[in-house]
Amino acid sequence: MTNASTIAIRLPTTRPPETDGAPAFTLDAPVAGKVVGLRTDLAWRSWRLIASKWAENLHVAGATTLEIETGAQVGKEGHDDRETVNEWSEKVDFGIVGLGTCGSCTSFSVYDAVTLEEHKKPSLVVVCSEFETHARNMARFIGHSNLKVLVLPYPLEARPEDELLQIAEEYYPQALELLGVQA
Repeated sequence: MTNASTIAIRLPTTRPPETDGAPAFTLDAPVAGKVVGLRTDLAWRSWRLIASKWAENLHVAGATTLEIETGAQVGKEGHDDRETVNEWSEKVDFGIVGLGTCGSCTSFSVYDAVTLEEHKKPSLVVVCSEFETHARNMARFIGHSNLKVLVLPYPLEARPEDELLQIAEEYYPQALELLGVQA
């Protein structure tokens, strides 16, 4: 018999499959001459600013960027965004997808990064610290436990522009390292 003052709470989800997961690809080359995909989200000014700074850095290093912005997760618009991501995945050498800073944005950022991996392209999903566990759980649940995840501080959206640019500079080398970019 259980004590009447004790409550047992069960997690209402199933465990992800126990697998090593799909391979995660790495570039293992310099970025010069490569087409780098940058996927932003209409909702997050902070990520658009960080991604634009990274695009500048990539151009200086000799890469070309192909940038897309999504804004929908469900319905016809969501379907159209997923189609855009699929087509974009065919045109880039590797990609950076963000931003996971809420539950649904994290889910679709992970899903879009996995789309790149399914095209055998290195990818990196960028999330905020508050949503790291969700991103890693989702990646594992859909069979990509090796997906590369870059974790930025949380929250980003309320920070001033100069602080966001500082974060962009600080985390850019980590992004390249996770992707396997060589000097």
